[in-house]
Amino acid sequence: MSDATIALAQVRAEQRSFWRNPAAAFFGFGFPIMFLLIFGTIFKGDKACIDGSYGAQGQCVGGALVPYNTFFVPAMAAWGVITSCFVNLAATISIRRDSGLLKRLRGTPLSLPAFVVGIVGSALIAALIVVALTAIVGHIFYGAPWPVHWLPAVASVLLGGVVFCVLGLLITVLIPNADAAPAVVNFSYLPILFISGFFFSFNNTVLQDIAKVFPVYWFKEAMLTAFGAKPSSSGWNGQDLLVLLIWGVVGLAVTLRFFRWESRRV
Repeated sequence: MSDATIALAQVRAEQRSFWRNPAAAFFGFGFPIMFLLIFGTIFKGDKACIDGSYGAQGQCVGGALVPYNTFFVPAMAAWGVITSCFVNLAATISIRRDSGLLKRLRGTPLSLPAFVVGIVGSALIAALIVVALTAIVGHIFYGAPWPVHWLPAVASVLLGGVVFCVLGLLITVLIPNADAAPAVVNFSYLPILFISGFFFSFNNTVLQDIAKVFPVYWFKEAMLTAFGAKPSSSGWNGQDLLVLLIWGVVGLAVTLRFFRWESRRV
């Protein structure tokens, strides 16, 4: 059996395991759509300030106004990808490590590349599904446009998904055991999600500068460009994708150096 066949079989196995856990599926799919329904309804008809901030009189300074849900749908789609590829993967690996499953896997004929392709491939499938569901809900209920640039949108989702899968593996280095996984993972990304402007624009340059250090912000920007919320003739933004790529390469190097197959607990 070829390595590619084994890797595809592992993807199928990971997908079966994922769908047999309704709680994980709901968190990955339900949270972004739930927030889309809540904020989309509250701010329906309002405008969002893109590439700018709101001044003292409420005007958009240095940016352009777009319908709120034109901005919010790609932002929630980006959050769905982060949840599927970062949050869920980190929790899954932590649980498997604590239970001894990762240690046992190393003694099986399953190669490390096939295992990685399996977990990352399954996470990417979930990410594509949540992006599609978010776009459909946003279009049907709030009149948000479909992605204007389909190829950049798919490419951004796949690149962002791979990068956040790598970072999901990386964050497990800091997770001592499965019980601590939710706290460590949520603390590592939820504050960045807010200061990156996923829910609304705000006028605080210090927080905005901090957000730009992390890939969460740049992934959101790439999705906004691909969906057409930010003006672009092609849908590509080299800076956004380059920052994501750098984070992915550095994250992979650190993961390969420090990833643990066994729990710290004796």
